[in-house]
Order: sequence, then C-alpha cells, then structure tokens
Amino acid sequence: TFTTFLAELGFSFLMFLAGLELDFPRMERAGGRNLMLGVVTAVAFFVLSYLLTLVLGQPLFMFLVFGATSVGILLATLAELGMTKTRAGQGAIFVGSVGEFLTIVLLTAVGFYYRYGLSARLLHEMAKLGAIFFAAYLVLVLLRTLIWWWPRSFSRVVAADDPSEVGVRAGLALMLVFVALAALLGVEGILGAFIAGALFSFVFREKGILETKLASIGFGFFVPFFFIWVGTEFDLSSVLDRETPLTVALYLGVSLVTKLLPCFLLMLAGLTLRETIGVGLLLGAPLTLLVAISRIGLDVRVISDAVASAVVLLAVVTGVLLPWACLL
Repeated sequence: TFTTFLAELGFSFLMFLAGLELDFPRMERAGGRNLMLGVVTAVAFFVLSYLLTLVLGQPLFMFLVFGATSVGILLATLAELGMTKTRAGQGAIFVGSVGEFLTIVLLTAVGFYYRYGLSARLLHEMAKLGAIFFAAYLVLVLLRTLIWWWPRSFSRVVAADDPSEVGVRAGLALMLVFVALAALLGVEGILGAFIAGALFSFVFREKGILETKLASIGFGFFVPFFFIWVGTEFDLSSVLDRETPLTVALYLGVSLVTKLLPCFLLMLAGLTLRETIGVGLLLGAPLTLLVAISRIGLDVRVISDAVASAVVLLAVVTGVLLPWACLL
C-alpha cells in the first residue's frame, strides 16, 4: 500500500540521516590510540552481548538487540548539554558511530544467515554485501575526483543560500541510488541508505546548514510515517500481559551490562568514572535501530510477535529513561 511505501521510505531516510551524523573529521582528530580504543569498545558490546545471549538461553538473534548502538539520542542529548566538543562527548560519538555501523552490517549478515543457513547461497549473498561496499568505494573515488576538478560547482551542494537546493536533491538522489542498488543485490535497504549518508558525510566534510535541512525534511515529513506504521503494527495487548514487563526488564538489564562494562575501557583515554557511566547509559538507547531489529527479526521469523513488541517497548523505555539517568 501507499502507506507502507511511505513507511519504507521514511525508514530509509532515517538510516540515511544516521550515516550523515558520522563526523569523520572528529574521528581523524581523535588519534590512532583513541580510535583503536573506540573500535575495541564497540566490538566488545557485541562480544559480550553474544556471550550473555548464550548464557541466558535466548535466541541467537537477540545478541543484536542487546549489543545495538546508535548515535541518534546520544547526539541530541550531548548537543542539549553542550558537550559535543568535550573529550567525553567526542569519545561517545565515535564509539556510537562505530557501533552503529557494526549493528547495521551485522543485522544484514545475520538476516542472510537466518534466510539461507550455512550454505553456498549464504556465501553468494555475503558476496553481494561486499559488492555494495565496493560500489560505495567507486562512488567515493568518483566524487572526490569530481570535487577536485570542479570545486566551485560542488560548493553549491553545501551552500546555505542556494535557491535550487542542490545539496538536498543530491543527498536524496544518492540515498535512492544506494537503496535501489541494495534492493537489486538483495541486501537490506537500510544498509544502502546508511552507506549513502556516510558517503555524503565523508565527501562533504563541512555540511553546514545542509545537514539541518535534510534532517528537517526527514523528521518533518518522511520519518513520522515510519513511526506511525510501527505504532499501528505494535501489539498493545502484549504490554498488558504480565510477562512483558518482566521480559523488558530482563532485556534492559542485559543491554545496560553490555554497554556499561566495555565503556570502562574508555577510562584509559582519560574519561572519569562518572563520564564513563554517562557514556554507557547514552549508548544503551538505540531507539531507531531497536525498532529496525524487531522488524527484521519478524521478517526472517526468528522472533515472535510478543518478543518483537517487547523489543519495541524496550526501545521506548531506554529512549526515555536513559538520557535522564545519565544526568543524575
């Protein structure tokens, strides 16, 4: 239906904005040691979540729920507190960015595993996953070359007063191209959208007002359709079930453990104990990605409707409570 189409488009736009949030200049300024520390921390989220999933006897797919990381709520909270330029803020944004990338790639790979099992078809589909990254590399080389030859023409992309809004149209076009490419390759469209956003952010380092314009279009029109669709699909009766709050509490506890313990590695980069706990709490609220994980889990039929509803409820609870908790 047309509503479903708008929801899918809104979902893709949301992932495009997630990729656009990656701050590559800040990553480069962090230094080699801190970069490695951030990568190790992000990887540790998923290693620990996998181990806890096995210990608790949960379906393997649930390690994505427990280890999922996103920068959406993190960025909003840090900006509100004026901490985006601080050492703790920059460390949190980098770890969240790496974690978000890993979450989306793992979600795509695990989706392939549950669809095709350990077979030659799985290797074939994973090759398609590699193909979209190769395509992204080719587009990156092409864009950097074109910008080098015609810098004045490409400066219109990030111009604040361009009446034609070339930057907005270029961003939308790049997103649609990669979503279409992902669909042709049989890869999750959200990965294509995320890669498009990351490419745009890498090529145009000084996005200026352009990022605000794209976010306004996304959150002002397209993205709400996705959340409306999620709301209509949400099983409200499951919330009234006695077991659902207990399930959500368990998921919340495991999610916090998988975020807080690895974040103590950040103390090696000079963060205080309070800053470390605050970073862990903020990284434990991957609102949009939890909704995406629940949706894909239902698509590949590895989680039930009740579990999917619990994951969506977990997304709401963490998105509301954890940003407040980090202020205490």
